[in-house]
Amino acid sequence: MTSGAAFPFVRELNELRRGRGLDAADLHQRIGPCLRASCGITAADQPSAARQKLVLRLTEVCGRLPSDLRLAALAALGLHEEAAGEFLDRRISWLAGVLDRDPRTARRRIDLAFRRLDELLGAPASPRDRHPLAGWYVESAKATLRLDRRPPELQEERRIVAEVDELDELVLSFSVPAEPGSDPAPDITADVLFGGEIVEARQVSASHAQFVMRLPSPLRLGRRHEYGIRFVPRRTTLRPYYVMTPLRRCEEFSVRVRFDRDRPPSRVWRLNGVPGRVIDDGAGSGDALTVNRVGEVGLEFHDLHQGLSYGLQWSAGGPDTGTRNTGPGGGLAPS
Repeated sequence: MTSGAAFPFVRELNELRRGRGLDAADLHQRIGPCLRASCGITAADQPSAARQKLVLRLTEVCGRLPSDLRLAALAALGLHEEAAGEFLDRRISWLAGVLDRDPRTARRRIDLAFRRLDELLGAPASPRDRHPLAGWYVESAKATLRLDRRPPELQEERRIVAEVDELDELVLSFSVPAEPGSDPAPDITADVLFGGEIVEARQVSASHAQFVMRLPSPLRLGRRHEYGIRFVPRRTTLRPYYVMTPLRRCEEFSVRVRFDRDRPPSRVWRLNGVPGRVIDDGAGSGDALTVNRVGEVGLEFHDLHQGLSYGLQWSAGGPDTGTRNTGPGGGLAPS
């Protein structure tokens, strides 16, 4: 069996890495049959559509590699913004410098990365939800909710991937549903910790706000970006839950809630992809969770479905706090 037969994607990736890599003007003509099938590229696709599908698929699978192999693959293919260059040798020299190795070692790292990509590209792609919101998706989101502070405070760190060229703004959504008869205005504030700046705040309704965040520089298709943001709702009464309800694609979400130890909840349970009505019912049908001795609960979720809610809910004894985060858009209780 030949090497090309054993690793069909490696041969096609080696063809793509020549010259400018995925920035090549004739990229659509150089995409091999295996990559076309894996990326869902059809004969009817225009060159721009073929490039978009290829870049997003390769960006996704590169994100599942170990950090050193991910760096090697992105540099070789011309997907790393700091390793851009007309010639492959220049990108390899850059990679060698970052890895603090000689160019031969950098080439071997690329070869290993391509073999790992061969395995990932050969597996069926995970089915993705369809939604009209486009432009970017969330590769990972980490949230920390402090209920031991007054007012409560939510900090989020997200890594996003651009699905279009020249992405320069994100619209981040945040909901704080109120109990009937409570103060009508949520008075939500947002403060960017790193990775951008708020240029506009919109009060969409009594319980929902949107914030337009400008990025430090426009992102090209397939580029990643990380940012951190702090939300502070100033309601005096909030509902007892925190969830993300993604309206965009979201691959990973983790949350850690720190309760007030002077008023611990009597029960806490997981919300793992539930409709909003389940949260409103407050039935407590999810897996029971244990609050540790410092008052914290941590959860992780993967491959979230758009429109469903992920997080946790609690009852009795705990602070009356409820926040919803509209995934890939941001927020305490997703909208």
